[in-house]
Amino acid sequence: MSWSSYQRESRWGGLSRFLKSLWSFSWKATLTLLTPLLLVIAWYAYQANHFDLSSVQRIPARSILIDREGLEYGTIHGAKRRLIHYDEIPEFLKKSLFAREDARFLDHPGVDLLGLARATLRNLKDRDFTQGASTLSMQLARNTYELREKKSLNRKFLEIALTYRIEDKFSKKEILTSYLNRIYFGSGCNGIEEAALTYFGTSTSQLSKSQCALLVGIIRAPHACSPWRNLEGALRQRDEVLTRLIKTSVITEEDALEIKHSPLNLRDPDAPSAETNHANRALRRPLETVLSHSQITRGGLEVSTSIDFSVQKRLEKMIQKLALPPACQIATLSLDPRNGDILGVVGCREENPTGFNRALDSRRDLGPSMIEPLIGTIALERGHLPIRGNPVATGRQLQDQDAIQLLSRFGFEGKFSPGDDLYRGSITVSVLELARAYATILQQGSRPSPTFVRKLQRQEDILFRHPPSFYPAFSQHAQLEEIPSYLAGLSLPKTDFWAATLSEENVTVLWIGFDTPKKLELSENFSEDLGKQLKLVLSESSNFPK
Repeated sequence: MSWSSYQRESRWGGLSRFLKSLWSFSWKATLTLLTPLLLVIAWYAYQANHFDLSSVQRIPARSILIDREGLEYGTIHGAKRRLIHYDEIPEFLKKSLFAREDARFLDHPGVDLLGLARATLRNLKDRDFTQGASTLSMQLARNTYELREKKSLNRKFLEIALTYRIEDKFSKKEILTSYLNRIYFGSGCNGIEEAALTYFGTSTSQLSKSQCALLVGIIRAPHACSPWRNLEGALRQRDEVLTRLIKTSVITEEDALEIKHSPLNLRDPDAPSAETNHANRALRRPLETVLSHSQITRGGLEVSTSIDFSVQKRLEKMIQKLALPPACQIATLSLDPRNGDILGVVGCREENPTGFNRALDSRRDLGPSMIEPLIGTIALERGHLPIRGNPVATGRQLQDQDAIQLLSRFGFEGKFSPGDDLYRGSITVSVLELARAYATILQQGSRPSPTFVRKLQRQEDILFRHPPSFYPAFSQHAQLEEIPSYLAGLSLPKTDFWAATLSEENVTVLWIGFDTPKKLELSENFSEDLGKQLKLVLSESSNFPK
């Protein structure tokens, strides 16, 4: 054998051994890495298999309201849920949604691997879960099954596994329709149809291009960018959607400019809504403070409220009977001083309430006759004597700052005027705050915590419970010898009329005035007649059913 022949064999033999070693290492390394990956996939597929896919298209069950006597008196969240069919979705709404949320929705199998890879690289760079790359299908999975866990790999993997199951069972049309029927659009609007009717007074199929882009835009921040709460922010989100449509060549810049200049036709948030019950409307807010959005929209809740249905109906009836000047508004609230239960509330003169509740949200100047028991209480707290019929003389025994601090113990959060004006009632309060203050006096200095909701449960699962609670505001010696059963009077500018009835079981406060303050003209006998009607609210002989 020649030397060159030997060299050739050695060279090829070494290369052959290297390739064999490389192949052996490669398949062993692949098997080492692939085995745990397959185990992870199998585990999350197993976990996802426990979820009921019929929930994707299931309408949330209605939630019922029960008054303090056990009477079912209404429903919320789901009772009037409006669902749409795929054929009712405007093409421009679909294009806007795809451009903003999921450009490859019609092409990917539920998970956009390219988008997920980009998001993963960004998260590694930021060392945090700043990017989610959630497709519409993934968002549907998350909203349907209440995947509320903080952003984590565990939640993302489960979400992905559920998404593949959803994509396997439902068509793209069904997924898109279910997504739009389920997603939240702010201001209590669950689903696109309720949002369209609430914000624009029109059905989804009739939405304009500007309206479509706006609704799609606020999906990412439905609370912060609700057009009723933050129109500027909502329009900014609409414009971002239009910019995405330009970049994806769906529309031109001229088209976008024309859409921006077209009328939005946003409804007035104070216009009458489909909600006709004052207590039902008022209950939405406290529910949203104790439950997550997904818990509420899921429905099936039994809400044990503080409302006494008979008191609520008497308040509503009384409001409708009062003869008031045109454009004048009214608000009233009844509170049980023994436990803080809000027995009834009416936030406006109209039969159809709006989102703005004057009994809870509006603060107006009080007046001397209404503040006198409060000034008397804080004077006693500091060891002074109340001068009956003269709250200014009583208050002058105190330092202004000390008086303000003491009045704050009643729970007032409004503005306090300095000097004698303070003792004449120049302090802005809400109807609820004043009812709580009088309840504090009746409870010998213990301030009750007002509540609308006592217990929340879904079947046998108790989600929330609020037992009565009290704050020690004043000492035992700060007790008035006599507590009037009826108070009434105008504020000093004579722009606001206040009245209240006080008893051991019920404090009812009423305010009358204009939203933009101006002089209030009432008949001479108005206060006396109103007092009789307020006492009827407390009467056991009322004709209203329990």
